[in-house]
Amino acid sequence: MKGKKMCNGEHVKYEFFSGKTKPDTFEDCVNQYARMIKTIMKKLQIYKNYEEYYQVGQIALWMAYQHYESEKGSFSNYAFLTVRGHLLNELSKTVKYDDRNVLIDQQLEEAVYCDEVFLLEDFMILLKGISPLQKQILVERFYYHREFSQIAKKLKMNESSVRSSYRYALKRLRELK
Repeated sequence: MKGKKMCNGEHVKYEFFSGKTKPDTFEDCVNQYARMIKTIMKKLQIYKNYEEYYQVGQIALWMAYQHYESEKGSFSNYAFLTVRGHLLNELSKTVKYDDRNVLIDQQLEEAVYCDEVFLLEDFMILLKGISPLQKQILVERFYYHREFSQIAKKLKMNESSVRSSYRYALKRLRELK
């Protein structure tokens, strides 16, 4: 609904939106629902990486705009739930990523490289009770971070044999503890 209002003799154009219907264009949608995205972010206590999460909210709003079906309810409720759901999903992904990936301090990382020989000796001590071939496979896999195909090529073995030896060595080390 569009209307005009008199203000000091001038006609000022203003718009009403109820939220029950989808805005005509996506630009109108972004203008009308930008505050809603920010409010949801505030309620979810999103302050870190604010611009990234705001963009996630806008993408979710676009998805709501594209997939909205008027017979299923008001657009504002659908947009709210879609934006909130996408923001919660993104928060969950970020928390999982942060839990699984720890940034190592640059100085600590350099110290690890300097003590590489010492660390390999410590690693080898942990591998008591398995065959030399299994030790070599575990060292290549865990210490040097090589793929099974690379290990197989280096040891001139089938990849399936390397995998089998790897699994057996891990099983054996678990039993020894």
